[in-house]
Amino acid sequence: MQKIGILGDLHSNLSALEAVLALLELEGVTDLYCVGDLVGYGARPNEVINLVRQNNVRSVAGNHDWALLDKIDSSYFNPYARAALDWTKKTITKENSDFLESLPLIIEEDSFALFHGALPEPELFHYLRSFPAARASLGEFSQAVGFCGHTHVPMNFVLPKSGDELDWHFSQDWILGEGEKAVVNVGSPGQPRDENPLAPVVIYNPNSRRIQLLRTPYNIAAEQRLIRKAGLPSILGDRLKSGI
Repeated sequence: MQKIGILGDLHSNLSALEAVLALLELEGVTDLYCVGDLVGYGARPNEVINLVRQNNVRSVAGNHDWALLDKIDSSYFNPYARAALDWTKKTITKENSDFLESLPLIIEEDSFALFHGALPEPELFHYLRSFPAARASLGEFSQAVGFCGHTHVPMNFVLPKSGDELDWHFSQDWILGEGEKAVVNVGSPGQPRDENPLAPVVIYNPNSRRIQLLRTPYNIAAEQRLIRKAGLPSILGDRLKSGI
């Protein structure tokens, strides 16, 4: 039985990545994907990218990945994000920079699509957190479900079989009905922002159309120490303990 693991924004948080990968292994997940933003905020960008590559995680590019590569303007980033970006530019290896350069904006498989923010303009990295944005995104892929991140808040938008009224919910274990279509935000293990510090990860079973959001603890204190040791803004570590 195929099980697909969808990782949210990792943001250079190695402890969180290790924890969700261990959880997915226990759950018997066979294929791994990521909605982007491998770098930013945290103090271990190379270690995160190395582990992503070692585990054959297929990823799209996020806005922090593109900002690192100077493919988008980072002036709209808040000061803490810009500080982390500047630090990461000095830290990232060429091999890992080249890997980020290779990431597409959209991945389309038979049973699902993957992108970072909202569609139809993935290169602009709009946030998908409203009915209009969800409806527009749903119109851009043919598969039953699309997975995204960017807001760091898990949320599900569902279009019923009739195609009329769009629904939304925060369910953590549910079945996508026959004929229904959904866009699912998988959250962020690297920087949760739904007031839950546990690292989230989504499992999708394309046969049963079951979608599960699981969460796991990880060594937050270790990431906080490394952030401070690197000279990054302490708030980037402090916020991890509260999931904000």
